[in-house]
Formats: sequence, C-alpha cells, structure tokens
Amino acid sequence: MIELYGSPTPSACTIAIMLEEIELNYSVFPVNKDNSEQLELEFLKLTPNSMFPIILDRDGPGGKPLAIFEPGAILLYLAEKSGQLIPKKSIEKFDVWQWLLFENSKIGPTLGNTKHFMYHAPEEVPYAVKRFNNEAKRVFTIVENQLAENEYLAGNYSIADIATFPWLKEYERYGIEGEQIPNVCAWLNTMGERKAVIKGLEAIANLKE
Repeated sequence: MIELYGSPTPSACTIAIMLEEIELNYSVFPVNKDNSEQLELEFLKLTPNSMFPIILDRDGPGGKPLAIFEPGAILLYLAEKSGQLIPKKSIEKFDVWQWLLFENSKIGPTLGNTKHFMYHAPEEVPYAVKRFNNEAKRVFTIVENQLAENEYLAGNYSIADIATFPWLKEYERYGIEGEQIPNVCAWLNTMGERKAVIKGLEAIANLKE
C-alpha cells in the first residue's frame, strides 16, 4: 500500500496519475492549513524540505516502509518498483530522464512562479510578472518544438509526460493561447483521455472537498 500525502497541486497530481497508471493500491491523505504544521513535524525526517507531496510505501524494499520526497524521485521510484513507464535501454532511459529533469528544474518552477506573481503576490511586481511570463512562453515553445516531432516527450509515453502534463494543462492561465501551441494542445488532449490520468486528477481534486 502506498500512502500519498499532498494537496491539490500539479506535483501531487503527477503522483496520483502514476499510481493509477501502474495500478498500485494507494490512499491519499490531505495536507492543508489545519494539519500541515503537525505533518511537517511528523515527516520532518522523511521530507527535509518540509514540502509535499511525499509517499510512504508500506511495502518498500525488503518489505520495510520507505518514504520518498520530491516528485521526480517519487516517479523514478515507482517506475523502478513497477518496471513500467521508463525504458530499460540506457539511451531511451536517459532521454526520459532529461525531460523529467527539465520539468523538475524548469517547467514546474517557472510556471509556479508565473502563477504566483500573476495571481497570488500580495503586491504587483511588474518586473517579475514580465520575466516569468517570458520564461513561461519560452518553456512552452521548447515543449511545442519537441512534440512537433514526437507523440510524447521522450518518444513513447513515460514518466516525463506524467510529470509535465499537470503543469501544462492550464496553459491559458500563463497567458498562452491554444493557437500558439497546437502540438502541445494535441498532446494534452491525448493525455487527458487516458483513464489513469482522469482518475488521478479526480483523486487529487477530491482533496478540495
């Protein structure tokens, strides 16, 4: 049994989608303002950055519980545990890794900051809005170009797509229009029709209730 601790964020969505794809039994535990402080203390040794999501695998290696933090690391762990959604050959595997790391290091942080300065900053910071808007457009252009020649980010469907999809699906919130990214939109439609994606998004959306 996998325990997923998180809130309704793109990062938590990626983990729920992955768990649905590999068909592992899991439970979702909400992290909110009422229990976050308690959970941060409880999981401090498990998530040094005090950030969620994290997973707790009750049946980890050797049958012992194992906690994993950071979405990219969680996806890699689940891919290895299940033997799914990451190639075994080194060339194809490294292609998945580089797109996964691009999401972790560039897509998520850029779009997270873009959304923050556009909608949640306590005061308007024009420089920050312009800077991150420009970076968001650059990120979408990179992905658009990759998908112009590939059905999925690393050729075949993988954890790289799972990591990226929840961030890009709300492209309009970042000031991006669909006509600018037709390949991304086609990929989003394909991703959005997968049963595991639908169920994973629902599992995290239910945390709002």
